[in-house]
Formats: sequence, C-alpha cells, structure tokens
Amino acid sequence: MTVGRDGTELAELLEELKQRSGRSYAALAHRTGLGRSTLHRYCLGTTVPPAFGAVEKVARVCGADRAELDRLYRAWCRAADAERGAGAVEEGEEQSATAGAGGRSDRTQAPEPSDLSLPMDGPAPDDAAGAAAPGTYFWLRVLAVLLGLVMPTAALTVPYRDGAGGGSPHGAPGRSRSGQDRQKVEGPAWTNAPRPVPGAFYGMNLASDTGEMPGFRVGSVRLWHSGTRWSQLEPQRGKYRWKTLDRLVKAAGRERLPVLLTLGGTPLWAAPNGHRSLFDDASASPPDDLADWDRFVRALVTRYRGRIEAYELWDYPSSRGVWTGSTKRLAEMVERASRIIREVDPEAERVCPSFGSLWQKRGRDLLRKFVRTGAYRHCDVAALKLPPRRADGPPEETITLVKRVQRLFYSEGLGRVALWNTGPDQDVALREHLDARRADNYAVRFYLVGLYLKDQELRRMYFYSWGSSEVPLVVELAGGPPTRAGRRIGRLQQWLEDARITSCGSGPGVGLAPGAYTCRFVRKGTVLRVYWTTRGTDRVRLGADARLLRRLDGSESALRPGHRLLIGEEPVLVEHRPTDG
Repeated sequence: MTVGRDGTELAELLEELKQRSGRSYAALAHRTGLGRSTLHRYCLGTTVPPAFGAVEKVARVCGADRAELDRLYRAWCRAADAERGAGAVEEGEEQSATAGAGGRSDRTQAPEPSDLSLPMDGPAPDDAAGAAAPGTYFWLRVLAVLLGLVMPTAALTVPYRDGAGGGSPHGAPGRSRSGQDRQKVEGPAWTNAPRPVPGAFYGMNLASDTGEMPGFRVGSVRLWHSGTRWSQLEPQRGKYRWKTLDRLVKAAGRERLPVLLTLGGTPLWAAPNGHRSLFDDASASPPDDLADWDRFVRALVTRYRGRIEAYELWDYPSSRGVWTGSTKRLAEMVERASRIIREVDPEAERVCPSFGSLWQKRGRDLLRKFVRTGAYRHCDVAALKLPPRRADGPPEETITLVKRVQRLFYSEGLGRVALWNTGPDQDVALREHLDARRADNYAVRFYLVGLYLKDQELRRMYFYSWGSSEVPLVVELAGGPPTRAGRRIGRLQQWLEDARITSCGSGPGVGLAPGAYTCRFVRKGTVLRVYWTTRGTDRVRLGADARLLRRLDGSESALRPGHRLLIGEEPVLVEHRPTDG
C-alpha cells in the first residue's frame, strides 16, 4: 500500500516519540517484541500497523502519556480507514520481518492486557478533523481491546543500552524501506566551512516595559508583551504614545541589542465591531480600513528608522485570541506593511507573522494556507513558534518540528526559508515550573538546539521570556538578579565568543549513544566541542589533543589523552590543543 496523508500523520507521531526516547530501532524491537524493520516502516509511514496494540507498545516504551496515546489512536484509526478505503495492501506487508514466538506475524502481536487508554468519551481536539465515523470508531475500539486480551504479551524488560555506546552497535545496519539492510552512514549531521555565529542569534523576549535589559549576556531582544502593541502605541486614531517604546529602544541601544518589534493588537477604535482578543485594549479582528494600518506603520517606522532592526508583522495568528481575520487579509496587511518598511527604512528586516501550533495538523495547514497567498515574497524572514511538543519538554524535540516545517516550505516551492524562533505555543501558561536541574540544562540546550539546526536555516532563537515568573523556566525577573539558568545562558556565549561553528551531529553516526549530541567550533586554531544528552549519560573517548573541560558552573579541569568523558544532560565544553591549521 502507498500510505497517504493519514498514514504520514501516524508515522510522524511515532518517529517523534522514538527520537524523544533516545532509543534505537534495535532497542525498541527488544522492548516491544516487534521486528526492527517493521518498526522502521511504521516510523517511515510505508506501513500502517494492522492493530493498535503494536502502536501502543511503541508508545508506552517511549514514555507516551495519556494525551499522546489518545492522539496516536485517532491517527491510527484514520490511517487504518484510509488503508481499507484504498483496498490494496503492499505485497508481503502483512508479514513481520522478524516473526515473534511461534512464527507469528505482526497481525497477531498485541500489547499485554492493559488499559489501552483509548479516547472513549469527549470531543476530539481541533487536530482530529477528518477522523473516522463514530460507528467505525466503536468497532475499531472493540477490535483493539479484544486483540489486547487474546494475543500474547511481549517482554518489556530488555535493557535500554543494547550495544556499544547505547542503542544499536556502532556500524550495525538498519533497514531500508524495502526491508533490506540500509547503507551504513557515519559522520556529523552536517559540516561546513567555519562560520561565525552572530551575537543576535542569542535572542530574548522581553516581558517588561521598564526599559531594564537582562542582567546576563544576550544578543538581541524581541518586544511584544512589553507595552508595545499597536493598541497601546495608538490608543486613539492619530494619537500616538511612544513613551514606553522610546524607553525600551533607547535601553536596547545602550546595550547594542538589535530590536525586533512585533506588531499586533488592533486598537478597538479601528475595529469597533470586531472580536475581542486576549488583551482588553485590543481586537483580534483586522482593522476595518487598512488605511489605518498603513498610517500606523508609516508613523512607526519613520520615528524609529535606523533604531529598530526588524518588524514582525503580527504575532500568533494561529490563535483566535489574537487573530480572527482571514489568511488573505493577513497576507494583504503583510504586503502593505512590507512595502512601507522598504520605502521608509530599507535596512530594516521584514519578518512574516509568527505562526504557531505547528505540532498540530491544523497549525501546519494554516501555515500552508498562508504560504500559498504568496506573502513570503514580501518578507526577509519567517518568524515561527518552534517549541518542544510541550512547553516544558526537552528542547531537542524542536529538531523534529523545524525539519517538518522546512519540508512544508519546500513542498510549496519556497525552498529553505530563513527562520527565527520567537517562542513557545500558548500552553506555556499552563505548565508548572521546571525543577532546578532541568531549568539549568534546558535554558542552555535551547540555544544549542538552535545551533544544531543551523543547516536548517534557523538563524535566531528568542528565549521566552525575560522579566516574567509566569513561565516554566525563569531566567530573571525585572529588578532582580539572574537565576542560575540565566547566568548559564551567558556562560554559553562566553564559551563560544569569537568561535565559528563547523558541524553538529548526534547518535551512533558520530560515535555517541542515541540521544547524545555534539557541535564542533573553531577559534584561532583551537577546536571546541560541546557535548550533551537528551537524557541519561554516555561515555565519550576523547582524542589525544583534548586538554581542558569546562562546565556551566564555571569550573574547569585538565584532561589527559584518551580520557573517557562522562557526558549527561548538562552540556560541557571540551577544549583541544591549538593546531597550526
């Protein structure tokens, strides 16, 4: 069978869980009792699991929660229905590449008797549009439960580390789409000639209108929740209040921090009959007369010409609490504002709106719809919300999302698009604070993941947010000292000052365990390597030229040739002896 859009959705969810778990296909095969090549086909989307039991096995081993199991079940139902509708099954697909006990195929493998966590009641979320009909759901649920009761269980006690360095043994072949051994590939995910990392890459969202700037090192700032919405800058038609923005722009200028100003929040006077937004002083509707928008943009850019580096032409149109207009109307506003900015301040960058909810199909569909308006022709950069699946999730989950978004752009004929990550999705307000250990590590890894994605044209990372305590990870409150997490963000930049990035890689391809990462930099002939893991630890045998280990707490220690370094979730930097090159 050729798997269509519904099968692709299921495959993407399974692949994300696999990557998050850090387990190889071999490790998952041991723990689930499924064939390694079968698992690979499920994650590629070339095969739809014949029973939900196989999906649940993978999900539980990868640590899926109830909501994720529900989402997987709905995706599996859609994929299974699509397969039956196609009326064709790929030859040999019903047979597992490695049969279980007694030569059983995947069709007779199901999870141990358990609570299958199926969504029996309640409405489906927004991203479940196009799911199976209620009658189909009922019988599929019955079938899944019966299979779970009558089929043999799989042993789930095989250790995670199943080879040298964790995961599959280094050099062990995987499986291709055809089920044959895959080509053995080793090396970094990408390599290029040494390139500088601009200081502006290390961005920070400001959630304060005081004019104070972060007390630790950052490279650029973004203004949105800072008293600078359109409705706050022009509370009455033609009556401007620039005081707050003046204060912020002046303070950023003193610190030589480039400013990204986000436009949004239609004044109530400009859309008197519009939809109310998340903000009491603003409407989520577009202005009734776009001449009001043009006049505001021209006044703004004229006043701050040469002082504001970039203008983001709306924030989070994926939410009806921020935007209720049509995609076509938003594209028209982007085009008009872009033309004015180019005319008044040609050096300023024009940044397309920050679409979010991109983990959900509905969010990606909305972005695709905006792409098809042609609005990106009028922008220099695509601003997007590129968080982990959940606001408190490990930063490395962003890797999957960025690659997915770039595939979307490519499929629409845009090629690689320059990206700025402007923050999390709306669930950030619903998450509890991270514990101290994760907060310290996640803050630094947020930027390291951005560096890892340099080959995906991710050019700037705006951390969310400075000055607020209503976020899972607090770096500093306005008027207070930096937290340890904030200080570590500054230390990462000290580590890499004047360094140029050359490559990044992860897993067995670069001699590491699955879920372990490294990026390589050079500075005046000295090689610097940063190591970290998504979870757990790994041991790295260092070369004879490794000389110094730096830690985020500011400590350092000498290294001996051939040292076996234990790395973990806290990034470390290894400095090598200078070379003539």
